[in-house]
Amino acid sequence: MLPTTELCTMTHAKKFGFNSLGVACALLLCLFPSCHSDDQIVTEFRDDGAHLFNNIEVNPSNGIVYVGAVNKVYKLNPNLLTWNAVITGPFPDSIKCLQGECKYEKPLTDNFNKILLVDEDRDWLIVCGSIFQGVCEVKDLNNVSRIVRKQDSQFVAASNATASTVGFLSKGPYQQAVLVVGTTVATHVIDGRIDVSQYWGKIPAVSSRTLNDTASIFDFAVKSPPPSDKGTFVHFQRGGTRYELTYPIEYIYGFTDNDFNYLLTIQRQSLEVGTPYISKIVRFCQSDVEFNSFTEMQLNCGDYPLLQAASVGPLGKELAAKYSMSANAKVLLGVFAKSSSSHSGIPVSDAALCIFKIYDIDKTFNQSHQQCNEGYGSSISWISSLNCYKSVSDSLCKPDFAYLNGTVPISSSPTATFTDTFLTAVAVNSIHNDTVVFLGTRNGTIMKLNINSPTSAYVYDEVVVDAGSPVNSDLNFDPEQQHLYVMTEYKLSKLRVQSCYGHVTCSECLGARDAYCGWCFTDNNSRCSMQGECLAGDWVYYRNSYCAAIDRVEPQHLQVTQKKTLKIYVSNLPAVERAFICVFDVGLRHLETVAVKQEGGSVISCSTPDTDRLIATLVPSLEEEFYTTKLAVRVSGNDVDIVSTNFTFFDCSRYRSCYGCMENNFGCTWCTSTGRCTHNPDQYCEDRADNVHSASSVSVGQHRGSLDCPMIIQTSAEILVASGEYLQLLVGVRNLLPALMTSYDCQFNIDGIITETDAYLNESAETISCESALFQYSRKVDIVKAPFAVVWGIKKLPLDDKNPVDVTVYKCSEMAALCGGCLLLDPKYHCGWCDDGTCNTQKQCLSGPWFDSINGTICANPVITNFSPTSSPLEGETVITIEGSNLGISFDDISPYVTVAEQPCNCSAYRDLYVPASRIVCSTSRVRSITSGDIVVLVRGDSRYVATSTEIFSYVDPQLEGIYPTVGPQSGGTKLTIAGQYLDAGSSVKVFIISQPKDTAGSDSRVEKRQATAVEQSCSVVYQNSSHLICLTSEAKGTGSAIVQVKFDKAVKNLLGIPFEYKQDPYINSTASSLENGKGIGGIPSGGLKVYVQGYNLDIILSPKLRVILGNRDYKSDCVCLNSTLMVCDSPQFPAAAAVLGERPQALEYGFIMDNVFSLLNASSQQEALGKFTLYPDPVVHSFSEVGQIKKYKTDYLAISIDNQCEVCNQEDFFKVWIGQEPCNVSSVAATLINCIPPAVQPGRDTKEQYPDVTVVVGGVRKYVIGYLQYDTEDLLLPIWAIILIVTVGVLLILVIIIVVVKYCMNMSESEKEAKTMRQRFDWIEMQVAAECKDAFAELQTDVTFPSEDVSGFGILFHDYKNYALKVLFPNELNYAVLGDIEVEDETRRPVINKALSQFSQLIDNKTFLLLFVRTLESDKYFTMKDRNVFASYLMVALQGNMEYCTDILKTLLADLIEKSMQGNGNPKVLLRRTESVAEKMLPAWFTFLLYPLLKDHVGQPLYKLCVAIQQVIDLGPMDAITGEAKYSLSEEKLIRVQIDYKSITVNVLGLCQSSGKSVPVRVLDCDTISQVKAKALNTLFCWTPYSTRPHPQDFELEWRSGMHGRLTLQDVDRITEVDGEWKRLNMLRDYKVQDGAMLALVPKQSSLFNLSHSCTPNKYENSSLKPSPPHSPSSLSSSITTEQQSLLETGAKHWHLVKPTDSDVISEQPDRSGKLVREVYLNRLLYTKRALHSFVGDLFQVIFNYELDQNTGVLLPIKYMFDFLDDQALHHEIVDPEVVHTWKSNRYILTLY
Repeated sequence: MLPTTELCTMTHAKKFGFNSLGVACALLLCLFPSCHSDDQIVTEFRDDGAHLFNNIEVNPSNGIVYVGAVNKVYKLNPNLLTWNAVITGPFPDSIKCLQGECKYEKPLTDNFNKILLVDEDRDWLIVCGSIFQGVCEVKDLNNVSRIVRKQDSQFVAASNATASTVGFLSKGPYQQAVLVVGTTVATHVIDGRIDVSQYWGKIPAVSSRTLNDTASIFDFAVKSPPPSDKGTFVHFQRGGTRYELTYPIEYIYGFTDNDFNYLLTIQRQSLEVGTPYISKIVRFCQSDVEFNSFTEMQLNCGDYPLLQAASVGPLGKELAAKYSMSANAKVLLGVFAKSSSSHSGIPVSDAALCIFKIYDIDKTFNQSHQQCNEGYGSSISWISSLNCYKSVSDSLCKPDFAYLNGTVPISSSPTATFTDTFLTAVAVNSIHNDTVVFLGTRNGTIMKLNINSPTSAYVYDEVVVDAGSPVNSDLNFDPEQQHLYVMTEYKLSKLRVQSCYGHVTCSECLGARDAYCGWCFTDNNSRCSMQGECLAGDWVYYRNSYCAAIDRVEPQHLQVTQKKTLKIYVSNLPAVERAFICVFDVGLRHLETVAVKQEGGSVISCSTPDTDRLIATLVPSLEEEFYTTKLAVRVSGNDVDIVSTNFTFFDCSRYRSCYGCMENNFGCTWCTSTGRCTHNPDQYCEDRADNVHSASSVSVGQHRGSLDCPMIIQTSAEILVASGEYLQLLVGVRNLLPALMTSYDCQFNIDGIITETDAYLNESAETISCESALFQYSRKVDIVKAPFAVVWGIKKLPLDDKNPVDVTVYKCSEMAALCGGCLLLDPKYHCGWCDDGTCNTQKQCLSGPWFDSINGTICANPVITNFSPTSSPLEGETVITIEGSNLGISFDDISPYVTVAEQPCNCSAYRDLYVPASRIVCSTSRVRSITSGDIVVLVRGDSRYVATSTEIFSYVDPQLEGIYPTVGPQSGGTKLTIAGQYLDAGSSVKVFIISQPKDTAGSDSRVEKRQATAVEQSCSVVYQNSSHLICLTSEAKGTGSAIVQVKFDKAVKNLLGIPFEYKQDPYINSTASSLENGKGIGGIPSGGLKVYVQGYNLDIILSPKLRVILGNRDYKSDCVCLNSTLMVCDSPQFPAAAAVLGERPQALEYGFIMDNVFSLLNASSQQEALGKFTLYPDPVVHSFSEVGQIKKYKTDYLAISIDNQCEVCNQEDFFKVWIGQEPCNVSSVAATLINCIPPAVQPGRDTKEQYPDVTVVVGGVRKYVIGYLQYDTEDLLLPIWAIILIVTVGVLLILVIIIVVVKYCMNMSESEKEAKTMRQRFDWIEMQVAAECKDAFAELQTDVTFPSEDVSGFGILFHDYKNYALKVLFPNELNYAVLGDIEVEDETRRPVINKALSQFSQLIDNKTFLLLFVRTLESDKYFTMKDRNVFASYLMVALQGNMEYCTDILKTLLADLIEKSMQGNGNPKVLLRRTESVAEKMLPAWFTFLLYPLLKDHVGQPLYKLCVAIQQVIDLGPMDAITGEAKYSLSEEKLIRVQIDYKSITVNVLGLCQSSGKSVPVRVLDCDTISQVKAKALNTLFCWTPYSTRPHPQDFELEWRSGMHGRLTLQDVDRITEVDGEWKRLNMLRDYKVQDGAMLALVPKQSSLFNLSHSCTPNKYENSSLKPSPPHSPSSLSSSITTEQQSLLETGAKHWHLVKPTDSDVISEQPDRSGKLVREVYLNRLLYTKRALHSFVGDLFQVIFNYELDQNTGVLLPIKYMFDFLDDQALHHEIVDPEVVHTWKSNRYILTLY
């Protein structure tokens, strides 16, 4: 159990007095700052369709994000959730013709987004694509699916994927809005050659396009009438020569500044091919009607010529000053790359960042114009070839000389350079006088730079956005400049511009040098943040401030069993109001002690934790001799460290040796007499004179340091002894104390067994001799280490052994089992081979001779056990591996003496692979003819030592005879089988497919002959035996015939006459379930449906397969190629799909496995025309319904009933019917029926039944036995008279039946009419149910709108701690007596009263008095429960200043209460359930005080988010103003069970200060009542006002305003109210025909307390004298009945809104409600609401159950404290039932707090 003082400290509860309440905890519904994640990527957006992203635009007014991609345009909200998207391709298109009719083939062509621009002035989104010759269209900013303007005849953008296009909005001539475009020539392959489109002349290189809202949109802003070819455009037009193909210009970036437009490009230095590529900048005047001011200048950035991306942005104040510019002045930033060669335009991964002042750019342009006016310069080479001439014109926008090519380059030195980095994007921002640049790289990283000077910058952070994917050049900030949108190829990320939240300490924060971040130092929560987030504290910036730091701590370390006061010397210690504390982080625990700031302000004193607590915490870590903790100084109540350092606790007693005790800096002492290390030798050492002290010890003695320790000195590097032998050991010693150490022993630990022998100190006192000991172990291991120690005295204390001495005990017989291995052992073991066939030492060899490797003897009986391979081609050089035993000891023993089939085998090349005695590797020699023989090894050439193989090795001649198949796809993967003889010969077999060279016999061209060299493609061998080789072909570089070649080591064999042909990869055009109807393909879980596949080259695949993807698994089935264009596949089986499929088909992706043709692996996703694979449920075949399931067969057809939802399961061969042993031919298949023609004669039976069984096989797998078939074979043979009699009786019987039927029909006519009416009713209900279910399910699947996580915009205000505590203690009071002064009629008596109260306060502080006082009051029978509650509240007010005393009183009272309960006969479980005693009322208040950090800092925000989210979801649909029922509800009772037609509209509501003319958009429904509209409008207008002080809707009238004087007052009930008898329906917005965008106004009523003067006063509710509204009950949250509507209900009239309450259970012809029969239909709406709120509920409970917990129990500390008390009480009263204590805890905690 935790001490009370510690508990009260950890709750951070601050004392307060009720005449001056302190800083408080907030109410549960107050607003807190949003939690921030360390991850800088806030959110991401991807498209599952994998559309390549091209461009991004952010609307600067509202932050809406627009993305242009290949074939798609998206509209995203600022959090990257999709609001709208539109498909822009692919469409049929041809570069040879315009949009519309075309005589050429028009394949499906992808549409690459080239231009994406937001035009705020017109609410336009300008989109230009690559198809249809590069046309543009204007879309609605609010709905990108809506096309506002489109011009098919104006070609603007480049018409292929790679040609560049840059566009931006600007002013044009005559101040018209224009689109400025720079377009690279788009080249295409036309008629087999590279050329440009014939329509390219209509797309100039640079142009200015009008955006006037007319039919001429996107036409040139100005165009002179013919024959002049002048206007706002520039063409390639020099002398009629076409430079489009030979002089490409790549446009990188464009912008506008002042009166000029600028474009940045990459192009060659001149028209001549081979000149280097450079970067240029183009400028022309906005007002220029003929582009005569069009001027080019070279743009230089050091040695980096190629511009990759650019941006215009502001400079920070400091950097701007170094450029002699004003703060936030704009500059041009560009990232440049080096060129791969001097004449190449290909960039490499060496980059630089350059900054250009726009002022300098304009100045250089102006100088070039001046030089041209003086006659120096020339025109732009790709436009004209004129030279400048002298002119007196000084106009920049109407120069005499057009198209000037500037001669003076615009240059800048690199600000930063990067090696091995490819930069692709740049953006800049200024913050706190700093300039921050964001750079994107080709590998998907964003680099953040802080620029110090024009030539100095540093990278302070890098964020991996999308590894491996280049960052797009479009980097966009959000409107608040707090986030950066980063786009890669297939992902868009929202990135924080700062990384403040990842730094937890001041030094980390300032050390990151992030210009956005600083350390916010407050008493409550110091953290790293941006300056705008530090509202109540000092914000320390990295440029001009320093963090606090610890200089030193005295003492530096401490024995763990001691407690001392530490002095912490701190520099830059901040000034705070609260007290300091010291925190020791020990493992996962935080031990706090009180700290005192000494005079002078730089020294803090604090004591170390109590030794008991410290040792208990360190128990898991005290296996080590010392433990380093983190010592931190904090402000009381704050979890953030001000400063911290490492502090070491040590324990000398953990050191077990003298050497270890000395080798530390802790000042320990070694007690030689007791063999103990201690920090206090005076207490723990017996003989102090013999102690050894460490160098840092303060003790005095003659022995100091580790060199004075008594110890063993090892005399040899290694001590070896064979198991079973004796050894006498001699070791050196030092620093022995003969007077103290009188006897010695040697101890050996041999395999766990301790052996001890006597030892003697030699006369020199430098060595100790151990008597001979037997070293022996029984385990079958080769070596055992036997630790050795010398001990002395009776206590057997060991001498120090700095380098531990071990005796190595070994067994030769375990080290080697064979002779060869034995002789190879290290000579130090003295092992040899004994004649008895074992490896032993010579001492242990008791029989026969013994020899080792030293005497040069070799082992007898060499043996070859196996070898591989077993054959070689005649050419030899097959590598053979020979394995055996006793095959020599060294390589020289066998090297020249290995023969294979009497041919020498070369071993010298494989010397490194030789394993002595056991393995030989050699290569065979070449032979002339086929032969075979043994492998022979002659060790050392001695015929006595010969090893001969038991198997024969053969030389063979491999032969190739054929291949299958003979064709395969170009992508490879064909499983090629090669047939022949001896195909397993050799050690290495490789297969190649060699393309046949072109016939060049008639050509003299050396180039052609050199190009005719054969191309060799490998074929990977996967299987090999003597007659077959199987390999997998690799991808070929082209198609055509090829020769198969196999290399067997050095032998090369070609298969002649049977070439292998590479053909073009198969392609699939279409798939269908039938060749006749061409329906889409599908299948069922049982499989077996036919899939017909059409394409070309299908038959070149040996084993094609159909692949269908369900979940994360692939399901495959085999296919059969009928010819090159047609293939048939069976649909695969889905074993696990039947259980999860349900009744709804699923559309699945599918593809084909066709060797290595991976383009078909996901064919359906890559070719939309192929559609999806539809998986249907298995058809169900019904058994015969006749008795005994025996059906009589009389007609020509047998009808079988089925349930077949599968639309493609009508293939007649899919269903097979068997009657007995013979088939029933299926003639037709329908959704509910199968018809088949049975055999003419009853078939034989498969079973013992009387009749043949009928079996239906579905898909060849699933079988249904549905019954038996009885053939009716008896002939009808009756006499004539019998037939006449039967007919007569039948006629009479029919007459009688007719009479009865007519009478019956007459009686039943009315019943039939009623039944018909009922059927019509039920049919109508069935249709309604189906429609509702369908709509609800679709809404649940697709339209779930998740509420916003961001609630910061609602302006949540919260009570201070004073009001919070008052509402807990006195929940039903408005005027609190404890807050006011005591009212005294006679002021002269006030001192007496104050003195009496002071004395009473002193009595309350007396525990004895207070307990007696409480017990006396509770014993009074007139002391009611209400009195007890009030008394307990006032008592907690008095005691809360001393929580330790308060807790003691509470525990005593609770113990009394439990004791009293146990003495009675009542059930102990009911204890603490109600607040019937003072203690039971004090306990909730105690919990509330101590748990307020949980409510304030954690639970409040998610709980408020949940409340707001519930309201948002409810507002999405209609809600009945009378009953409170809603379409989206969490309660089944409050769910509208009727279909309501409604639509969402947005109205503009004028605020209360209507003179300002500002309106606020409010989202409402057209089915809302007037009061509901007023309520929603007030919630929007007063979102920053506490809910309890907001005005009520009944205080205002709602006016609909139109024009200057049109006004209409809208009311719930007026003359237009719909009246139905005694019922009146409340008016709704649609009753007044209010449209989207209407202007409404809230006008205070004359009788209202609110008037215009109050309404126009800012924050009028903060100081208003109006009484706050009563708190809303939970029912008011679910019902919208206003006071105004309540007054209507009280008048006696019956009013209704959406549903009449009395009609809820009535079924009428067209009921307003569905009635009891279909009430459950609407329950899907509950799922919608719960799904939308799921994450908010989860967040709330996640916070509740993850607050600061006790590390051992996982429980909140105050709760644990009280629970421990209750556990102790249960033990005290011997309560063994755990449910009793559990009930106590639940009653007090759950019922109290939540």
